[in-house]
Amino acid sequence: MYTEASRKEDLAYFQTHNNCRLPFCIEVASNRVGAHVVVVGATHGNEPAGVKAMVAFHQQVQNGDLKLESGNVSLLLGNPQAFEKDQRYIDRDLNRSFKEPDSTAIEGRRACNIIQYLERNRGIAALLDLHSVSIGDFKICVYEKGNRQSLELTLGISDIPLHFAYHPAHMPGALITAADRLKIGSLIVECGNHRSKQGMNTALKHMQALLAHYRMLPASVEAPQRRGLTVDQYESISAIKPGPNFRFLIADVATGTKLSKGQVFAEDDHQEHTAPQDCYIVVPSRVVKATDVDAGFLGSLNMLKINN
Repeated sequence: MYTEASRKEDLAYFQTHNNCRLPFCIEVASNRVGAHVVVVGATHGNEPAGVKAMVAFHQQVQNGDLKLESGNVSLLLGNPQAFEKDQRYIDRDLNRSFKEPDSTAIEGRRACNIIQYLERNRGIAALLDLHSVSIGDFKICVYEKGNRQSLELTLGISDIPLHFAYHPAHMPGALITAADRLKIGSLIVECGNHRSKQGMNTALKHMQALLAHYRMLPASVEAPQRRGLTVDQYESISAIKPGPNFRFLIADVATGTKLSKGQVFAEDDHQEHTAPQDCYIVVPSRVVKATDVDAGFLGSLNMLKINN
């Protein structure tokens, strides 16, 4: 169980080992030229799996149990204030703040600092943003629809058979969209439920697969081998925009909940939310605040064929 003491210990770890201009960022460098990749955890402060995995990875390197063969890795704790309080965010969602950062908000200032870091470090090859889900205990890869670089990266480092391809207009201000605009291949991996015991292992597995993909780890560390030739891919139709006192009307709502055209699936003080077509609910939020940009998404379901 991830306790308050564990949270404080991991936060202090990032403070102690911070070695660059960006606070709560740890840079790990090898002695050989190679790729530069960025790993992010706790973009949402109540999602600890990525932070735990980054600390475990850094300790392995520090202890000599793991050696970086080439290149360098930046380990970034996304939203330290929210992480400290075990909250999704303080003022507003950091993962919706990268398009037009608001300097009056904690997350807006952090978004500015992260973007500046990505811009300063030209030639970053990839960014892996580690998340978890509040409803269910499933794993899913998330990337921008139509971005071939990010899709190929996803297929190269993950064997998760469930994907979510979003249109940028439906998830404005996402970190990986900002990275994509800088020509950085990027994806989100939802590593299971916030409280899942396997979340850290999933996060660490994807970190190692990312480094193996760029030949930054010993040859004995390999990226996972994909078993199937197809992936179930949700494609966003729209974001679910919540009003005050938003609530889902479907018991046990989860990713994959099927809706019929015209079905009322949620309501708030301003309106009922109706499915515009036959579709599915994707990554819904268990707790929705009035300041949330979205409460999840509506999506179509496609079968993505993989060319080996």
